[in-house]
Amino acid sequence: MSPDHKPPLNFQIVLVRGQYWIIPTLAAVFWLATLLGLLLWWIVDDNSKQYMIDEATVVFISDVGAAHKGLFISGTALTFVFFSATLLTERWLRHIRRIPGALKKKETVYDILCCVFGILGGLALMLLSIFDAFNHSKAHWTLTLVFVVCIALSAIFQTLEVMSLERDHVDRNHLRRTAIIKLIIVSVAVAGAIGFGVTYGICAGANNDVAPTARCNIVQSAAASLEWFIAFLFFLYICTFILDLLPARKTEGHKFHPGLIEADKSNMLHEHKNGRPGAPRGLDSPVRRASEDDHSLGPRVGRTPEDQGLQQV
Repeated sequence: MSPDHKPPLNFQIVLVRGQYWIIPTLAAVFWLATLLGLLLWWIVDDNSKQYMIDEATVVFISDVGAAHKGLFISGTALTFVFFSATLLTERWLRHIRRIPGALKKKETVYDILCCVFGILGGLALMLLSIFDAFNHSKAHWTLTLVFVVCIALSAIFQTLEVMSLERDHVDRNHLRRTAIIKLIIVSVAVAGAIGFGVTYGICAGANNDVAPTARCNIVQSAAASLEWFIAFLFFLYICTFILDLLPARKTEGHKFHPGLIEADKSNMLHEHKNGRPGAPRGLDSPVRRASEDDHSLGPRVGRTPEDQGLQQV
């Protein structure tokens, strides 16, 4: 073989390490694709028609999904898988301190409850697409209620967790931003869900064999519009997990060590940006000497006695 001859390139699978934000991105993309696919299918291909005689001008997502079950089931199933993976990944990364972790027991409880209700809500979402509104009306709307309640509870616990973490990790500015975004989305979604329940219930007992009255047409169209609006808010909520998991890129290669938890509680893992004291024994505590047992704890934020003297002056 001549020196100039080069062997053929070997194709290798490149593992994307540390890019955990891809998981919620996929969940958000699949959910958005499902919504836009159903919406455009109804508007463009179906000419915004009413599938049943008792439907209003604006139809529910459930009705379009029942008419196009292939897209609805596949989209909700993929959303369920990747949304559940997102919740479990976020829990694990906080536990091993790849992203800011819980310093109080209640924060861990909030996160676990967020995972439990989120997975249950995702499962209900997939099942309601299987038990469609046309052939299994009672089961479908029961599962829809389970989905809305479980996702709402999951989002509330997630917001409470991030708000609590933001107070504990004063150096992590992204936690404050994420907490505000989650709070806004959850507040608007809860208000929208209440409005949906009220408008849907007004004409719920109307005759299903005739077209809705002018009043019920307006009310039901409002309820359907709120349902679409809440569904797109769920897309935005999933996107907030991208912000949660992005910091894990900077901790790639960090190995979990039991001392990480205690170091985090002592606020010795992350450098403060604003110079204000953080958690107890944090910014103004003396620098500890490194030992063999805490080599993986990362940078510390304590100050030397000389620095503390300058601070007092």
